[in-house]
Amino acid sequence: MIFVDPEEGVVAPGIKAVTFTRTRADDGSGGTIYVDPYEEIITDFSSLTSRGNVTNCLMASNPDIYCDSERGSGKRIKTYITGPTPFDMQLRTTPSADYPSVDYLTFGKASNFTGARMTGFSLQLLDSDGVMMDAADPANAVLFNLDADQIGLGSGLPDGLFGSGGNEGTIGFFSSDKAMIDLTESDNELAFGALSNAEYVANFGTAILDDTMVPEGMFWDDNADPDDEGALVAWNNPSAGGWTYGTLEVPADIDARLDELAASLGVVRADLGYVDGGLVPDDIVASMQANGLFEVDAIEDLRNANLNYTITVGNIEAEEYILRFAPTFSPIVTETTSEYQFRTAGHLDAAANVPYFDTGNAAAYQTTIDDILALDAAEQAEALERTGFSFLGAFSGLGMSLGRDQVFAVGLPSVEFGNDGIALSTKGEGKWAIGENLRGFVSAHGSSASFETTANGIGYDVKSSGFNAGLEASISPTASVGVMIGSLDGKADAFAGRGTVDASGWSLAAYGRTTFGEGGTLQAVVGYQDLSFDTARNVFGGGVATGATDGTQKFMALQADYMFNRGALTWGPMASIERYKLSVDGFDETGAGAMNIAVGEQEGWTTVASIGARGEYAIGESGKTRAYGSLALTQSSGDDQLVSSGFVGLPSGGTPVDAIDQNWVDARIGLTSVVSQSAGMKTVVGAEYRGSYGSSYESHGLGLFVKMEF
Repeated sequence: MIFVDPEEGVVAPGIKAVTFTRTRADDGSGGTIYVDPYEEIITDFSSLTSRGNVTNCLMASNPDIYCDSERGSGKRIKTYITGPTPFDMQLRTTPSADYPSVDYLTFGKASNFTGARMTGFSLQLLDSDGVMMDAADPANAVLFNLDADQIGLGSGLPDGLFGSGGNEGTIGFFSSDKAMIDLTESDNELAFGALSNAEYVANFGTAILDDTMVPEGMFWDDNADPDDEGALVAWNNPSAGGWTYGTLEVPADIDARLDELAASLGVVRADLGYVDGGLVPDDIVASMQANGLFEVDAIEDLRNANLNYTITVGNIEAEEYILRFAPTFSPIVTETTSEYQFRTAGHLDAAANVPYFDTGNAAAYQTTIDDILALDAAEQAEALERTGFSFLGAFSGLGMSLGRDQVFAVGLPSVEFGNDGIALSTKGEGKWAIGENLRGFVSAHGSSASFETTANGIGYDVKSSGFNAGLEASISPTASVGVMIGSLDGKADAFAGRGTVDASGWSLAAYGRTTFGEGGTLQAVVGYQDLSFDTARNVFGGGVATGATDGTQKFMALQADYMFNRGALTWGPMASIERYKLSVDGFDETGAGAMNIAVGEQEGWTTVASIGARGEYAIGESGKTRAYGSLALTQSSGDDQLVSSGFVGLPSGGTPVDAIDQNWVDARIGLTSVVSQSAGMKTVVGAEYRGSYGSSYESHGLGLFVKMEF
């Protein structure tokens, strides 16, 4: 995508073309700012020696900023590469008889948000049909101008980290040498490859880091300019032992700079222990973290590559062309076939090839990569998925099953028709006559469900069971309220023996039900579950990684029906909506050495909506035994998640977890019977089956209950 940066005043669509316009004219003393066309139109940049002199460019759509505006004014088009596939920008052109060929300089920036290191990327010029531009017919093409190298074409990391310091005016934090990206150029393609700056290679390898892989930096607000960014004074380098100094020199006196830094911390210069590339003393780190002038943040520019290149636009017949960004990746990443595999391979690749990640396990990760690449395609996919947590979706599926079990245990209200209107029934599903009495119940339930494999997660089977007890009291002949508490257990078994997630805990729910109209019932349920989880993941290459964490789930349900009475038969339409919000704490696995994964927090909603019909039938003249059932079309929807995960001790990336977005048919069949009744006492027993049938989801549940009035 193109990022429209509000901090730099950029407006949609984030890119604009400027033709034959300048804002600065040399008045002999540094220039004055005004808008005025060049007296001499420049269409060819081959004779220019400075980017500051160009009048035609592609740049960020920043109002009142033009091609020759001062450096750092916000001219770069910020392109975010967000996945493994190429990104195309379509640009329209207008032919001109007076100027059949015009050069444009592009101010660009490419940022890696793919989820993996980019070993390179290419810029390609294509026609409106997606065919590479024809260099043999330049008058009818858009081509890269390779004769304009003198105005600084190419790509490299921002100068604030490598080089002369860029807009900050300081020596590059990591190196005074620029970190340029190798370029192979042709008329219709610029192929960028590896970085070769020695300091960059020693710390970060030869590829462009993904946003999730950049290290943390310690930024200091030196108050030199209230509008500038904080000055980078240290970075967190686990391979070297922690917080590490970079180059803090400025064109002025380094001692004065260090004195200013020390004064901000309330220490003397010698206490800083400053050595370029040396560790920051622990007490100085603690002082920085406790000081409001210092902030820990990601060093974002390590995933950014500045771009400068010139294109020559001819009078193309279709009046449209395509500028394509095509990223390239290492072999283990290129082999993947899903977003989950891609991100898992991306962090495995980084663990083996980013030097600052290496805390002693880089060789083990590289061995894993080599072993996977030696397999055939199907085996590669299976092996790669086992290096990550491919069944994180089982937490949501397990949570939904445990939550639906509780709603299932509350049951559904039913009505009794009489000469005086309707009341909540003493029959039906074992619900009790409304009077001044208190009613109680106990129930046991169990269920099983199967969730099919999705694009980013292996399927799994769920089994759950629980025991509940509750009390209910009437507040009128047509309304009651109740509370239920219970224990629960569940287990999810991932397909293909990938692993398991076990859950246990307790649940508390409150509910209320009432009648309306001439045959309607309405029920609302709200509840809370306190959960503990234990995980076991079978890792590629052998070994089992185990984890333990806690979680909570909030759930609510609203159920309504409208029943009609035909003697012993009561029937009518029904509808319901259920919502489940599962929150799971992060945890670190143990037991699998370098392959242990740190899993971040998970949180998301799942909504289940149903519409259908239900009925009840009184068996025998006494009506003490009743059969009931329902059939409904059900749809679930939820939040796709990007859960933080990565090898323990290393920066984490995002693992995609697909929501439970499925359709199925719900069926419910039950039987209740009054087994004893005397003055002030009644006992009802019952059994109920609940089934769900869909192409990607199937569930079966059984409940047994005893209800008493006393």
